[in-house]
Amino acid sequence: MPCRLPLLFSIGALTVAALMASCRPETPPNPYDDLPPVVDTDGLVVPPLPEGNFAWLHQQVFAPTCANSGCHDGTFEPDFRTVGSAWNTLVNHPVIANDAAMSFNRRVVPGSVSSSFLFERLTVNIPNTSGMMPLEVDEESDYDERREEYLNAIAAWIAAGAPDINGNVAPSEGASLPPQIHGFAAFPPDLTSGVYERAEGVGIQPVLVDAANIQVFVAITDDQLAPEALSCSWAIGIDADDADAADAGGTFGAAPFTFDAPTFSGSTETYSLSAPIDLTGYAPGTELTLQLRADDGDAESRSPLPDSPDYIQLIYRLRIAP
Repeated sequence: MPCRLPLLFSIGALTVAALMASCRPETPPNPYDDLPPVVDTDGLVVPPLPEGNFAWLHQQVFAPTCANSGCHDGTFEPDFRTVGSAWNTLVNHPVIANDAAMSFNRRVVPGSVSSSFLFERLTVNIPNTSGMMPLEVDEESDYDERREEYLNAIAAWIAAGAPDINGNVAPSEGASLPPQIHGFAAFPPDLTSGVYERAEGVGIQPVLVDAANIQVFVAITDDQLAPEALSCSWAIGIDADDADAADAGGTFGAAPFTFDAPTFSGSTETYSLSAPIDLTGYAPGTELTLQLRADDGDAESRSPLPDSPDYIQLIYRLRIAP
């Protein structure tokens, strides 16, 4: 069961008040006694999202406009609470409502705007439905002011194949979607020392790591399988092309503890898989690209890819500290 950790917290073990005295013959075990140490995730900084990326669409449109209370906040699908739930319940997902002619089969059909019921719901007032979406716009949303811009961005995303945040294009058919890779957190061998942070500087800087046997935690989700049931691995290269061509350097397994924290997409996911990565042979100043791979038996996702947006390639960079 994952620990529900706040965004900012300090290093050290959780402390729990002693159980109050009881007249029962035996004091029941305290379920909090065996909680793992609290880890510092201050370094999990979410960089600005590039326009048009699905994470940007979630941040700008789906979360503030559609995931409001009583609507698509998990009450019913599509579920726009997180980037992962939004992508999984939109792409290739069967429709529930429809028009009178039953013209639509899926909410988002990769590569076809006209066949995607999502776009129809956003642009047409379909009879016998709840109406054109969104029904109401919260104060936190700028949807009314930027509606045309957002509609154009959604259409462009669908036409491009409805890729996930890392640029992995969705399959044109079938219910099984590729796993989604949300991000990583790198820790020193002593996990209680805190997460490695990014170098200071303009733009997205590499994560500064030691030439050591570091520990990497990853947040990966799938529309059908639990993270532990996926086949996940990592590869290292001097850039995304090199990492993509490299053999897997190791596999991810169940982490010694899990934590909920921000991901590179801006939403919160559970970091539940981990793997050691030996960087002891690299000289200070060396920069590397860490590629994560996840396979659900039907499809594999990789991040970053050689053709991933620069934004994605930059956030997977490591630099050996001096």
